[in-house]
Amino acid sequence: MADSPHYSDNCLDIVFDGGPWRRSPERRGSIVVKASRDTTAVGELLLSRLHDLGVRHVFGLPGDYNMDFLDQIEAFEGIEWVGSCNELNAGFSADGCARLAGVAAILTTFGPGELSAVNALAGAMAESVPIVSIVGGPTAEIMRQRTSMHHSLADGDFEHWVRVAREVTVAQTSLTPQNALEEVDRVLTECWSQQRPVYIRIPGDVAHAEVARPGQRFTRPEPVVAPGQLDAFAAAARRLLAGAERPAMLVGNLPIRFDLSRAVTAMAAERNWPVAAQSLGRGLLDESGPHYVGIYNGGDSVDEVREVVEGADALVCVGTTFFDWDGLFTADLKVDRVISLHRDAAVVAGTRFAPVALPAALRCLHEIAPNRTAGWSRAPLLAGDPPVLDPSSNEPIRQARLWPAIQSMLRRGDIFVPETGTPSFGAATMRLPAGVTVVEPPIWGSIGYATPAAFGAAVAAPDRRTVLVTGDGSLQLTVQEISRMLATNQRPIIIVVNNGGYTVERAIDGRHQPYNDIDNWRYTELPAVFARDRSFTAHVARTEGELAAVLAGIDGPPAQLTLIEVETDPLDLPAGMPQWGRETSAADYHAQLASTPILPLGGLP
Repeated sequence: MADSPHYSDNCLDIVFDGGPWRRSPERRGSIVVKASRDTTAVGELLLSRLHDLGVRHVFGLPGDYNMDFLDQIEAFEGIEWVGSCNELNAGFSADGCARLAGVAAILTTFGPGELSAVNALAGAMAESVPIVSIVGGPTAEIMRQRTSMHHSLADGDFEHWVRVAREVTVAQTSLTPQNALEEVDRVLTECWSQQRPVYIRIPGDVAHAEVARPGQRFTRPEPVVAPGQLDAFAAAARRLLAGAERPAMLVGNLPIRFDLSRAVTAMAAERNWPVAAQSLGRGLLDESGPHYVGIYNGGDSVDEVREVVEGADALVCVGTTFFDWDGLFTADLKVDRVISLHRDAAVVAGTRFAPVALPAALRCLHEIAPNRTAGWSRAPLLAGDPPVLDPSSNEPIRQARLWPAIQSMLRRGDIFVPETGTPSFGAATMRLPAGVTVVEPPIWGSIGYATPAAFGAAVAAPDRRTVLVTGDGSLQLTVQEISRMLATNQRPIIIVVNNGGYTVERAIDGRHQPYNDIDNWRYTELPAVFARDRSFTAHVARTEGELAAVLAGIDGPPAQLTLIEVETDPLDLPAGMPQWGRETSAADYHAQLASTPILPLGGLP
């Protein structure tokens, strides 16, 4: 039983049948051992440690190298197998699931399967999302003899894809009966400590090999803090904060990963500090609260947010990441006024103190931070207060009217998944209700992420309403996962912004070029294709009045999957996108930037 695993306090050595390993004719590639009461199979060991870590779902596809282990998943109580339509979707689904549940896992097969998931793992690496990537591989003997096998390059080198994995994960291993316990615990420790993906290969003859049962559960590692470094950080922070009259905070994604919403909110409330968020940090704070001022993305920020962040005489950046799309080139921030809290280090005016885990550094700052007496202004919504759509209007739907309407339909506790591109810019104009979890990848920005991520998020939190907003171009990459939503009785609201192609790319270049056009699908008919025997609701809204009528019928969780296709003009851009397009074009294609950045090009130290 996974909820109460059988751990032995007096583990016995494994007993081999006849000494050396031999294959069993009854099980493909397995290793025969005499299993004592104090042994367990390697695959079951891995599953029990994953369960201890917090994994409750494994996404993926079966393949001929992984099905022995997949059989073990199916038999293991406490971890559910969730089939996916392809490995990329499995990775994105695990990403969405992990953002709600804290951690998730995928299972792929050697070669084509694992390589298809690399895009998703790279995104999790960039966005700090803990995913355990498990790969079923050829047997140890096949790899030892450098046998030419399918799913390989037929060159006898079985480490090609491990080397690929090293680029997109923080720890990797290939399990053997001899190293299984030590290596599983090492890799899972890194996954949780660094909040990033890891890679475990389990050869086909290893999953059922018997090893000593561990004497105790796997426990999540505690954050590492060197007391002397924490004291030195506190002293340096006191000096920088001394006399500060306009301190402020800027939050990124790491406080979300470390579950620090209450800690940040408490510090802001008790010390009366304003807090801005990077797009990475959406959902950490109650955006209707008095201390939240809006989204900061450098020179593209509204004036009120820029004044708070760039006008601060002491700015605490909590788990932030600066890159080209969120203000790296245009942020007017002086490093000597910044306290920056990273995953395992704290930096004061450029001086680094490590190891100092982020939660400990934040607690320290809460204790020593001065109270702010100077006031500030909150940023208004870019589109103004959410207007009521005119149900009698036959006017085409404009971006300026669409996003306030979507904001008005969101409810406390929703899971909101805006796709990269038009939806992410529209979402930036919105002030979200309290308790809304935002699932989006601003750094990686791989279009097609949102649909499988929404599926994964709903797997993790089935009792919450999921609102997915995707563009037509993005949806066409990973649309298959709507079939998994239907098959598992999920009831999301899916809003498809049909603007005839890649409008986000039109904002950069090729405004009228045909390469930014895509095939115009009948989006409302897709659910019928994906599930013959499942009911759903579908609408097309071409005018403001039609959209008003559709949204008026939605209040709370829908009775079934609901898809709303919203047609907009291909050249109608949401607020912020035109300026972003010009800046991106300059960064992508021009030899020199329009202005000299103030921040180091590698971001804050």
